[in-house]
Amino acid sequence: MTFPQVPIDQITPSLRSKIETIDALGGDTRFFRFAAHAPHIVELYWGHFYRDVFFKGLLPVRLKEIARLRLAALNGCSFCQVGDRQSAIDHGVTEAEVDALFADGQAPSFSAAEQAAADTATRLSNFDPEGTLEAPLLDRLHASFMPAELMELLTAIGLLTGMARMLLGAGFISRTCAIDDASAPARAHG
Repeated sequence: MTFPQVPIDQITPSLRSKIETIDALGGDTRFFRFAAHAPHIVELYWGHFYRDVFFKGLLPVRLKEIARLRLAALNGCSFCQVGDRQSAIDHGVTEAEVDALFADGQAPSFSAAEQAAADTATRLSNFDPEGTLEAPLLDRLHASFMPAELMELLTAIGLLTGMARMLLGAGFISRTCAIDDASAPARAHG
């Protein structure tokens, strides 16, 4: 079953702009056109979460971009990979770091906090069989972040992971190609 799409000329200008950007980048806009049926959800996710927390908040945007792009790589979200890749680069993540996030998530140029964020995204992704933060990683997180910062990071990863699960389960995204990481469980990205 497909989800009903709001005609582009009936979508609010801010969401229409997002759809046009994703479309220009070659991404799939079906979810955005479905989401337009519920403006309050659009405001919650792209307004309150992205505008007020992700692109503002306590943590540097670069750090949140690292966690978000690692999740996009693991979850296989094609429109996230397209948009998140460019946004990460726009916020200071290098091409080599982007490549690392799509491989094993390890980059020697990451600060301790950035590596902990990437590792946390890996552990809390939909495709980690354990999905728990064990003592060594928790120690690194507590050493790198104040409690409010850690709450922001964990909430951002949780919201992004939940959205990815919904997008995958509802058929808005599909996993199309495997990540080249022999130590990781089978995952995919587009």
